[in-house]
Amino acid sequence: MNLTSTTLASLVDQTVSRAQANFSNPGQAQVVVSPYRFNPLGAHIDHQGGEVMARTIDQYTVLAFYPSDDQTVRLCHGIPDAKSLVCEFKIGETVHEENWARYAQASVATLVRHIDIKRGFSGAVQGTLVGAGLSSSASVILAYLTALAACNDISLAPTELVELCRQVENEYMGLNNGIQDQMSVAFGQRNALSLLDVNTSSARYVEDPDNIEEVSWVLCYSGFSRELVSSGFNDRVRECKEAAVLLDARATRLGDVAESARSPSSINALPAHLVGRAMHCYSEMLRVQKGADAWRQGHWQGFGKLMNQSCKSSIEDYECGSEPMVVLQNAALAHEHVYGSRFSGGGYGGCLLMLAPANYAEQVCCDVLESFLDVYPDKRGIAKTFIAQNESHVRLLEPR
Repeated sequence: MNLTSTTLASLVDQTVSRAQANFSNPGQAQVVVSPYRFNPLGAHIDHQGGEVMARTIDQYTVLAFYPSDDQTVRLCHGIPDAKSLVCEFKIGETVHEENWARYAQASVATLVRHIDIKRGFSGAVQGTLVGAGLSSSASVILAYLTALAACNDISLAPTELVELCRQVENEYMGLNNGIQDQMSVAFGQRNALSLLDVNTSSARYVEDPDNIEEVSWVLCYSGFSRELVSSGFNDRVRECKEAAVLLDARATRLGDVAESARSPSSINALPAHLVGRAMHCYSEMLRVQKGADAWRQGHWQGFGKLMNQSCKSSIEDYECGSEPMVVLQNAALAHEHVYGSRFSGGGYGGCLLMLAPANYAEQVCCDVLESFLDVYPDKRGIAKTFIAQNESHVRLLEPR
């Protein structure tokens, strides 16, 4: 499943048609396109103040909507096997849904705390690869916020979108995550890797080098959905903060620890289960900087080696990585035409990201998927590989 720009146009048409059919609006629909993302380097460090590398891709949330004359939000979607295909609620209502509609309710509730919004919307929303560890949740939240802002003639800067999305995920979804997902989508830029400074909510860019056509990004979706709340994700965040306080009493996260307190002897003096957390975070922060240099130079083997080191550290030091994801990683490591690979989705499910020579990308797609399906044959028809193309950022299209 590889969505191209042509397929995006079809997806937009489908979403607009669904909105028209459900809400009988003869007017022109407005459309938000919110891409997904992956992070080649920077695993598990955004919540600790580390810089993260990101790229947006051609997988999407698409939201087609009509501004309302009242404070009602009406939504329909195309998620298979969902209990309800339509939801309706008023601006200001308490967030209570436990299904897909909760993201919309929480987005409205968060925005209304900061800005007096008067108008809702009627619309349809679709996601191309929900729950695959490519930030579909941040993508859909940013789509809702962008639509609400448009309906109420509000201008939201990328930094404002990032902060509002953080509040939705932290306060309503129960996640203690940082802001890399929403920053990746809000600041995405074509033909470049984003270097996201989570401390200042700003981005700088590493432009694709002249030999970029030599490589492709290959993703393999495991068929196992990424669910961070029940995965131990929050436990790892808490452990990192415990390690930070023990290293430096003034610190609340590992990125705040003074350089003088980050020595190997200081880290090794931590309780055994915290040693690996600190080692991973500090080594990953360094890998991001080395990766930026390797990317600028088009040094694919070097960049791939850093990806492999990142994944190894995630498994051994940070102690994340479900069995299916480790199986996928081992398949990639064994393939002669994969420069490097690592988890996307925290290692708890979702996708494996691979950097491969462009002329072998299709072979990598087939080989890695078949190797995975040999172990998990029940995922045949669910697990899939695709070659990702680069995208831009969340945006409102021209009315149609």
